[in-house]
Amino acid sequence: MENETTETSTSGCGSLILEMGALSRLTGNPEYEAAALHAVRKLWSMRSPLDLMGTTLDVLTGEWIEHSSGIGAGVDSFYEYLLKAYILFGRNEYWDMFHSAYVAVQKHFRHGPWYHEADMRTGKATYWQLTSLQAFWPGLQILVGDISAANLSHREFFYVWKKYGVIPERYLLDMHILHPTEKYYPLRPELAESTLFLYQATKDPWYLEVGETIVNSLNVYTRVNGGFASVRDVTTMELEDHQHSFFLAETCKYLYLLFDDTFLVEQNYIFTTEGHPFPVQSSWHEWVPSIYKEGDAFTYKEGKKRLFKSAMSLMLCPAVSISTVKGKLRVESACHVLDKKKQITDANQMMNVEWMQQHAGGELVALLVIVDCG
Repeated sequence: MENETTETSTSGCGSLILEMGALSRLTGNPEYEAAALHAVRKLWSMRSPLDLMGTTLDVLTGEWIEHSSGIGAGVDSFYEYLLKAYILFGRNEYWDMFHSAYVAVQKHFRHGPWYHEADMRTGKATYWQLTSLQAFWPGLQILVGDISAANLSHREFFYVWKKYGVIPERYLLDMHILHPTEKYYPLRPELAESTLFLYQATKDPWYLEVGETIVNSLNVYTRVNGGFASVRDVTTMELEDHQHSFFLAETCKYLYLLFDDTFLVEQNYIFTTEGHPFPVQSSWHEWVPSIYKEGDAFTYKEGKKRLFKSAMSLMLCPAVSISTVKGKLRVESACHVLDKKKQITDANQMMNVEWMQQHAGGELVALLVIVDCG
């Protein structure tokens, strides 16, 4: 189209598969899902040998424009939709892409509990910064079953929230200060989203306390007569005359569900990147295990027993490596790549295991399950 830019983001063109896939199933017209899947496959074919993606590309030339990438703006929902498409539609292709991408992220972007940005071609760090959009990642890790890693990162995001009263758009990790020009908080939902997912996985009441802190902050700093206003500067709490639609569609919704999850009891749901719930149902699945139970539940083995777990809550990366380091137990899920930079000490690893044992309850057992896929 005339006067239209040819530049788009990875998340922009790679995060349509849930909506288009659902539309195809509801209308019986496969063209919608086919178009979205074509875009996903094209993006995946452009990954680097390290299985990393760039942030922006030219849709006409098919060339990357921005090679620096992370888990935040420009690429976040691409990762999110690969996993959620697998859960919603049961297509192995989505899982294969997600698993490779997730392992690459953990290997090249992770720095202890934080995630920096890196060049997709070399894996070399480019920007050491936390962005508020990254706060969705712990919630995604819960769907994978990587509870320990999700908890670690979530606590760091909440630390920044408590430090400023809300979470700033960018925080410089290497200097532990705010980004000089991006000090705003536009009422983003990502931290609330991850808090909900962590509470659902662990039932640890501490996450309810986190939610209460978020709600109190929103009421104290952002509430105005006409609704809730975005924060222009978190150091002064100066407000803008603006409320984004995602505040109601996502932020408020995730906080509500955190304290009243009755909506989630009878049916499993996948939330789109805009917070819309899609039911997980067998009729939408292209692939199911050899033994399938009514109610959209998968089967797995625990010893000699055959048990069932829902598609939403099943640990999709269940294989676990258990080892002893200097007499201390270390647990890692299959998707959780050991930090090669040695930023996480053995003591911290032991703390993670103890936290899982004390707070995760049966979820630690679930991580030990090997899925029987027939």
